[in-house]
This record gives sequence, C-alpha cells and structure tokens, in this order.
Amino acid sequence: MSHHRSSSHLWLLISMVVGGVSLGKCQVPFPGKCPEVKLLDTFDAEAYMGVWYEYSAYPFAFEIGKKCIYANYSLIDNSTVSVVNAAINRFTGQASNVTGKAKVLGPGQLAVAFFPGQPLTKANYLVLGTDYESYAVVYSCTSVTPLANLKIVWILTRQREPSAETVAVAKKILEDNDISQAFLSNTIQKKCPQLNGNDTELSAEDALDVDDFVTTVVPNAIEKA
Repeated sequence: MSHHRSSSHLWLLISMVVGGVSLGKCQVPFPGKCPEVKLLDTFDAEAYMGVWYEYSAYPFAFEIGKKCIYANYSLIDNSTVSVVNAAINRFTGQASNVTGKAKVLGPGQLAVAFFPGQPLTKANYLVLGTDYESYAVVYSCTSVTPLANLKIVWILTRQREPSAETVAVAKKILEDNDISQAFLSNTIQKKCPQLNGNDTELSAEDALDVDDFVTTVVPNAIEKA
C-alpha cells in the first residue's frame, strides 16, 4: 500500500514538471501542501522600490535562455506597484521586458499580475527578508493539490555582482525557513548593458553582446563534433 502511494506521488510530481510551463508562475514541484514561512512584521514599500538584479532563482519558464535579468519596481499609489521585468536573450543579444502590476496585501506580501484579468487578491510574491539596500529574498508557493505544491525562489540584489557576505545573509533566510537551496541557479550578470540611473532604459553607448555561450562554446562544440 505504501509503495502504491509513493508511486502515485511520484507520478503526480512528474505530471507537474511536465505541466510546469503552462502553470506559469512556479516551476519546481515538492510533495505536500505549501509549508509555513516566516513573514515580515513590517515592510517599507517605498524603500523596496527601484532596481533589483536577479542573483539566483529556481528554474522559471519565462527566464529560459535569459541573462542580465532585473526587475524595476515603482509606486503608483500607497498600495499599488508598477513592475517591469527585463532581460537579454543569451542567443540573440536582444533585450526584452514585460510590465505588470502588483498590490501590497500585507507586510512583504504582494499579489503580482502580468496578464489582463489576472486577479490581484492572493499574495504570490512574499518578501521573506530584505535590508532594502543590498539583498531581498522572495518566495512563492502554490498548493496544486493536498499532495503537492510548486515553489519558486529568487535572491535579488542591488548590485549585479554582490559580495559573498550579502549572498550569505540572503541564503541564511532560506535556511531559517527550511527552503531548499538545491534548485537555485545563479543568473548570468556579466557583459550586461548599463542602466541609466535606476531606470529600465539602457545607456545609449552600450551594445547588446551575444553571450559567450553562443559565440564561443556552441561553435567550438559543433566544430569538435
């Protein structure tokens, strides 16, 4: 009986992995319901605004093949935030961005939407910790069934290449919340165009470099094949 239950759980997780792209938000499957996490007692939304660079994250469908990923947040009013997520395609060197909106529902608890008609009533962006000046740890979990959930985690930093101390503090927050770091993948933040101040525009003098993976690694692999 226990073997049958384990097999059922395994197939459920496999199905979730296969269907992860269509679910859109969370990409890594885990057994059971979403666990409890430590929420912030207070949150200074205004201090949180501005540009955050993605240092590392769980696998996320919309970020496949992207580098130089960052988000820019700006207040529309006391509880509404404009969200711009931007990145560069590693294979073409082309920049892209998507604009959304978020509602602050509680301390560090935001409902973020990028599609028309998407409700802003349930928090899907939880800031588990931040000092506003160097790091932020963001978490999202969706219970698909009583037997399984989907999670995504981001470590965001104010600098493209943060100090080891900054990263260690952010990872300690994940550790304190019993959130696995095994699925974190570091985001490429090298050869990235400079931003104009804290805005989402690229400086005019910056050319968009195609990733070394495309210009060097792939051709070399093909030549050796």
